[in-house]
Amino acid sequence: MKEKFSKEQIEEMLKNSTEEIVEDNSNLVDEFGNVHNVEEVIVQAEEYAKKKYPKVNFRWSEFEIARAKKIAKKLGMPYQTYLKSLLKQGMDNDENRLEM
Repeated sequence: MKEKFSKEQIEEMLKNSTEEIVEDNSNLVDEFGNVHNVEEVIVQAEEYAKKKYPKVNFRWSEFEIARAKKIAKKLGMPYQTYLKSLLKQGMDNDENRLEM
């Protein structure tokens, strides 16, 4: 049966990762001697990360996407990072303007 970990347990395991030992048989032994399957811990951590950072989708013209990619390339960053930074800047400006 697959062992389930709570969010707190996963965070604690990740926080204490320097105290853990990975054995040759793909098991992880924590500082308390508990044995965990590395693959299962990774899958659960990835699932938690997906919940923590939900995806956002929106439709945009090919022209605007190409434009964003071109600017991001000149700035030396991935275009999605560039778009996220623009959205954050815009939200920061609006919060300040609206005194939120």
